[in-house]
Amino acid sequence: MSIKSRRKGSREEVALVRFLQAHGFAAEKCSRTGYHGPDVSIPLLGRDRLVEVKCRSRGFQDIYRWLADNDFLVVRADRREPLVVIPLRLAAEIAAVAERPQGAASKSK
Repeated sequence: MSIKSRRKGSREEVALVRFLQAHGFAAEKCSRTGYHGPDVSIPLLGRDRLVEVKCRSRGFQDIYRWLADNDFLVVRADRREPLVVIPLRLAAEIAAVAERPQGAASKSK
């Protein structure tokens, strides 16, 4: 992997961590040079959730096109578990509600 690719990946990981921290989550970057494992860790629903971050210039065009006028997208490869693709802002909103103490007033929009 080129140095430019590593830097781009690191920028994306840091941007994700900053976004999550700005939304009240104790996210942290895990990956570093020579490290094989998750890129980011987010404590959510009582345990650390591990996140792999990917960024491609044109690699995910179909996903964005399919998601364009929808709230979320479900994809599945043959004989694999379905995956849900949602915008990060919606994922942060859902996670914030899930982390809210039980009995706390719900916020209406």
